[in-house]
Amino acid sequence: MNIQQFKYILAVVDLRNFEAAADKCFVSQSTLSTMIARFEDEIGIKIFNRKSKPVSVTREGAIIVERLRTINNDIGLLGALVKELKGELMGELKIGVIPTIAPYLLPLFLHKFATKFPYVNLIVDELQTDEIVAAIKNRSLDIGLLALPIKDKDLNEKELFVEPFLIYDCREKSTEGPISIKNLDYSKLWLLKQGHCLQTQVNQICEQSSRQVDEDSNLEFRSGSLDGLIRFTKASNGLTILPQIATLDFTEHDQGKLVHFDTPVPSRSVGIITHKYFVKKTLLNKLQLMIQDIMKEVISEIPENKIIHPLE
Repeated sequence: MNIQQFKYILAVVDLRNFEAAADKCFVSQSTLSTMIARFEDEIGIKIFNRKSKPVSVTREGAIIVERLRTINNDIGLLGALVKELKGELMGELKIGVIPTIAPYLLPLFLHKFATKFPYVNLIVDELQTDEIVAAIKNRSLDIGLLALPIKDKDLNEKELFVEPFLIYDCREKSTEGPISIKNLDYSKLWLLKQGHCLQTQVNQICEQSSRQVDEDSNLEFRSGSLDGLIRFTKASNGLTILPQIATLDFTEHDQGKLVHFDTPVPSRSVGIITHKYFVKKTLLNKLQLMIQDIMKEVISEIPENKIIHPLE
């Protein structure tokens, strides 16, 4: 077996078509098919069901393909390591960012980073926490920007900054702060829907209070994005809990509706995760320092905080 066979197999898996995969690999279809067949004969397992249209992967083949992706990505990392040792900052850097961070943090540093390192091809995807973790572990992603801690033995974590949660109170009689978690009225609280780590964090904040439920309400709204949550909270004269980074571009009017929590302030740790065998360490350090320098200017200092974990 050889690396070229791995690439042929992965091309067919991605395109579900032998002809299209051959075109992508710049070989004839017969060459690609022969090389894949030799690989299957060597391991004694059929990777593809060639009778289905489009081509499908067998149950055993799916396990083999997952391993081939890891090997293929590791080979790419070897090339990156060589460049790193030579002091060459170039190649691809694939970054995954959770939705409650991406639209607020990325504009602050991404263009600056891309300009500073013009030979680095940045690929950025907005993904949920579990998707980022899975992608880093199978090496299809280099870096994850998300809420910490993750606590996975295969991953390295580095905190970038800690930001407080704030109350965005759009009720007619808004709360005057700072206010204790236990004294907040949660009867008109709007949340993100299940699946967001921020929703898990806000639930943890609520569990620390004598939470009240508005039994007279016939409306339940759970937004899929912070932007939607902010807009609905404003329109419904309700309240919600937001990380400070989501309020940085608030108008002066909306800034006036933000209420601080009393100490210990519920906060989240935002950081970077990488695979424990990640090799692009120079780029990683440059990225960390740039983000930390920027966030020192925009995130409030917290005299005493309580970190709310994203996955509990």
